[in-house]
Amino acid sequence: MKRYLSWSGGKDSSASIVLCYEKGIPLDGVIFSEVMFDHSRNISGENPEHIKWVYETAIPIIQKMGYQVEVVRAKDDYLSIFNHRITRSKVSERVGKKCGWLIGGMCAANRALKIRPIKDFYKNVVDEYEQIIGIAVDEPERLIRLKSNSRSVLAEFGFVENDTYGICRPYGLLSPDYGKFSRGGCWFCPNNSVERFANFAKEYPELWAELEKLSHDEEIVSQGFKYGRTFQSVNREINLINNQISIFDFLK
Repeated sequence: MKRYLSWSGGKDSSASIVLCYEKGIPLDGVIFSEVMFDHSRNISGENPEHIKWVYETAIPIIQKMGYQVEVVRAKDDYLSIFNHRITRSKVSERVGKKCGWLIGGMCAANRALKIRPIKDFYKNVVDEYEQIIGIAVDEPERLIRLKSNSRSVLAEFGFVENDTYGICRPYGLLSPDYGKFSRGGCWFCPNNSVERFANFAKEYPELWAELEKLSHDEEIVSQGFKYGRTFQSVNREINLINNQISIFDFLK
């Protein structure tokens, strides 16, 4: 039987790789699904600092452990989802228009760009296989949903989610994302906090400008950039955050 580990670059799946290494659990491959913003310009949808770490630091470390890393990508990207024209709808006015922004809680990007390429990978595995997924023992609702050919080494060895930081850190497998935020994810994700968007817009103005450009498209159906809030509304708040002046600025 083949055995693969689905790796996001996050702490839970990275800790699972470390446990497999330490416990001598063989892996036929580590599968990393990279979400793309724009294939044509090779713009990743992953946080820039995170994806740089994935390729330049994490993958070489995992390979030195003796595990092969397979990077998979969907044929589609964020822009193809955004620009997809609606052909059928109960609301006739929507037909022919573009889908627009991702809908929070119903993320088409996660389904089409993250999960689908992993499923496509497993469809091409001829032999029976086992899939290792990074779920901690204190996530019982997720463990219950595991399929019969899936397992969690974190749960098997009794590790809770908070343990994963300490498991990853000695091996250099803790993403730099965790130095700033409690979770990773795509830089355009509607689940990101406004504070995180503000930080991103300040660090990567050229990528934030990509979203600002999309906000002027008059053909889109979904106007809610973040759970019903328009891009313009979120952007105004971001500008206030990034341009605020503290008392310490006057003391310099």
